[in-house]
Amino acid sequence: MSVSELQTGLPVDVLTVLAGRVVHLTGQPGARPPTVLLGGCGVPSYDWDLVAELLPDLSLVRLDRPGLLGSPWPDEMPRLNAEVATLAALLETVGPAIVVAHSMAGFHAEALARQRPDLVAGLVLADCSVELVPRRPRLQRGWLWLARRVRRIAAVRLVGRLSSFSQRLLVAAQSHRRVSERVSSLTRQTFRDPDTIASVLAEQAAYAEQVWDLAELRKAYSWPGIPTVVLTAAEKGGARWIAKQAQLAELLQALQVVVADSRHLIMIDRPDVVAQAVRELRARRNDHD
Repeated sequence: MSVSELQTGLPVDVLTVLAGRVVHLTGQPGARPPTVLLGGCGVPSYDWDLVAELLPDLSLVRLDRPGLLGSPWPDEMPRLNAEVATLAALLETVGPAIVVAHSMAGFHAEALARQRPDLVAGLVLADCSVELVPRRPRLQRGWLWLARRVRRIAAVRLVGRLSSFSQRLLVAAQSHRRVSERVSSLTRQTFRDPDTIASVLAEQAAYAEQVWDLAELRKAYSWPGIPTVVLTAAEKGGARWIAKQAQLAELLQALQVVVADSRHLIMIDRPDVVAQAVRELRARRNDHD
């Protein structure tokens, strides 16, 4: 199925190809410009459900990177330039958008905004990863071998169950959800999928290289002044984390909003704050039109 279906004005749930990579997209029709929701490492598009419920009148597009929600892991480490190319291909189709990026996806959104400001109408960084003094990354061949190996052994039922349980523990550690809360069959299926397990491992391993590549890109492309909001989950790392996020906000000429009662998965703990940031950016854009 084609990404062009997002332009039909009907709900969309498809696997499609963007910049040569197979990805999963979920689309909701509504008022434009569209809002694109990007999860962090291992965060599937359905984790934005609570935010989407608060924005029923807006055009929304949720992107799952390769390996999630039925798309195959491409058997390679995810590079920053590939993530930017994927996003650019999406926005070239749906039109300039407000981009909401969580955690590591903030690297991808910032890099896109610097290189293709014509495609980004506004930016919300939802507890985005921050690395302002990067170290040169090491070679990743060992990690690629490990991801391939893990994908093979993950086909064993017990390994898949352990992965699914580990994901539940991580969600509980990074949000106000309890380990004892019932999870959906979709969540169990997703995190027992060998491609998902391999892709999450590969993304974690690619973190340092993406940090380095973004730092180099910052030297080559100045910040274009796109309206930006930095949402900071105060329960993640206390005053030190708030200060790091403030540095990022200063770098991007952004408004920082500290959310006192949220952990890292801010779209789960405080979807209202995310939705409000989107609406405020839309209002600012309308005021300038």
